[in-house]
Amino acid sequence: MDDPSAGVSGTRHRLILMRHAKSDWANEGLSDHDRPLNKRGRRDAPQMAAWLRELDCLPDVVLSSSAVRTRETLELMQDSFRSDVVVSYSESLYLASPETICNVIASDSCDASTVMVLAHNPGMAYLVSQLAGEMVDMPTAAIAIFDVSIPDWSKFRLSSPVKLEHFMRPKAL
Repeated sequence: MDDPSAGVSGTRHRLILMRHAKSDWANEGLSDHDRPLNKRGRRDAPQMAAWLRELDCLPDVVLSSSAVRTRETLELMQDSFRSDVVVSYSESLYLASPETICNVIASDSCDASTVMVLAHNPGMAYLVSQLAGEMVDMPTAAIAIFDVSIPDWSKFRLSSPVKLEHFMRPKAL
């Protein structure tokens, strides 16, 4: 029987959408882009990576906002990831709209079977909600995993056939 989540090539495509871990607001002199993680964020990020590992859902490619808090989130997760994961930082993912996030996925995901996007609200919550077909709250460090039925990532759009497979937030672990 054919796997309905497999693309035309037979490769399963998975999309991991994650909001950065909790950031620190203590230093009022920092720009929003330069805010680091706080203690809770530094605790939650590796726990969420361990959850992905337990699911056997590790990214081949990570597309991350260039903000300090997204970079730190990813750094704290990488011990759970395979050593050959490809990481790309993008200014365009900083406070991006759902359409912009989809465009980055379509243009930067290559032939990866599992792509992770690490970005910000409100764009991440809007995108997850649009893909899931229902309102989904994306608190800090939340992850939504979708099965994506496309032949390759260059065809990914907001209207692509997807299925929400898993959702987790740190407080539920």
